[in-house]
Amino acid sequence: MLAERPGVAQAISNNGMFPGGEKDLQGNKIRSIERKTFSMMTKLDSLNLKKNPLKALRPGAFDELLQLNYIYFDEFHLCSLALHVRVCEPRGDGISSIAHLLDSVVLRISVWLVAFVAGLGNVAVLVGRFLLAEPNEVHSFYIKNLSLADLLMSVYLFIIAAYDVVFRGHYIHHETRWRHSWQCSMCGFLSTLSSESSVLILTIITVDRYTSILYPLSLKRRTIASASIAMGAVWSVAILLSALPLLDIDYYGDEFYGNNGVCLPLQIHDPFGQAWEYSTFLFCGLNLAAFLFILFAYISMFFTISHSKIGLRSTQQLQDRTIAKRFAFIVGTDFLCWVPIVLIKVIAMGGVEIQKDLYAWVAVFLLPVNSALNPVLYTLTTKLFKQHLAKIVYSCRTPAHTANDSSGISLTSILHHRNSKKTMVTTFSERDHNSSNRTSLLVPDSPASVRANSSHKRKDFQSYMKEDMI
Repeated sequence: MLAERPGVAQAISNNGMFPGGEKDLQGNKIRSIERKTFSMMTKLDSLNLKKNPLKALRPGAFDELLQLNYIYFDEFHLCSLALHVRVCEPRGDGISSIAHLLDSVVLRISVWLVAFVAGLGNVAVLVGRFLLAEPNEVHSFYIKNLSLADLLMSVYLFIIAAYDVVFRGHYIHHETRWRHSWQCSMCGFLSTLSSESSVLILTIITVDRYTSILYPLSLKRRTIASASIAMGAVWSVAILLSALPLLDIDYYGDEFYGNNGVCLPLQIHDPFGQAWEYSTFLFCGLNLAAFLFILFAYISMFFTISHSKIGLRSTQQLQDRTIAKRFAFIVGTDFLCWVPIVLIKVIAMGGVEIQKDLYAWVAVFLLPVNSALNPVLYTLTTKLFKQHLAKIVYSCRTPAHTANDSSGISLTSILHHRNSKKTMVTTFSERDHNSSNRTSLLVPDSPASVRANSSHKRKDFQSYMKEDMI
């Protein structure tokens, strides 16, 4: 029988048949339907169950409606209970449909593309940073952790893309079982872990840059040990936040990760569903707070650098433009990947209906694409990577027999000679610097030394760039 509301069963029998064998039960607050509820209405041709909070429908609830040709729900996954009905609406939720896990062809291609680019880029970053010697081990350690976090998103996308192929053409037959499977829960765990750990690691990297540029003396305290503690804390928090919905806690229910076919807990179509507060905290509160801090930090860094002027004006302007472009690119990509999700979720919570296509692109493309962009932002466009790439290309294009020129002077000897000159210059510079430090207590600062001190932060930033941190 129809439950949770007295008088609903009587309403079905008392209202009688609508013309053409139709029954309109829209908006009757029906929560569950038992088997044989419609045993006396076997000639129904159309049944409308929209705007009912259907939470418990027994298998076989519509089996006796053999002449039913049209049935209407609010959620397409309920069509799995009426597979014999010729027309079941809606046919999808923007992401999935009755036929396919990923309904749009463009969406399928995008998932494979982002998964491949994110996987290849982050694997390249991990391998490259493990093999190549780097002057800044702490920053490199942060980037390795960021690449690992983003690589998890690639794994998640590959799993979703693979199951889309498996379910292609008959997804509705597997829909309920898939959403409640451990595989879907694991996909939700991986996507949330990747997203939140990436956000937290980017925040740590920003803190590292911010303190290094605005408070350069703190660079002396940056060690692998402290970085390991920070990353351990980040991963612990991210794992905890991602694993809580997997525990047997009534608050999360059994569909926190399985509320859609791609196992993402965004809850945009049902913004006040079960555990909506937790979903809002993850994708609105935490991500928005991280973005606002990153925005503030990079603006502060840019003004600190631009106000510490040294060298020729043309050089300053060129470098400032380069810094501004790079900072704007970093902040801009974070904005495009995080803020739209926050805005759409807030709008949905305000009662505005979000278009299904927009929801699909936000969930399947916009959220994971940051994992494909991070390798480009933090490794592939840095000076250190370009230098290593140039060396590799040069070594591949230069034949071994041209290593020595006609005078018998080798490239190695030239480099050794240059390095020895640099070492001598550095030694004398350090000696002069030390002597100047010893006399600075007796001699008042000259205008030149004042200008040098005022440019300390800018010099520190230049060394920061050489260490592959910008």
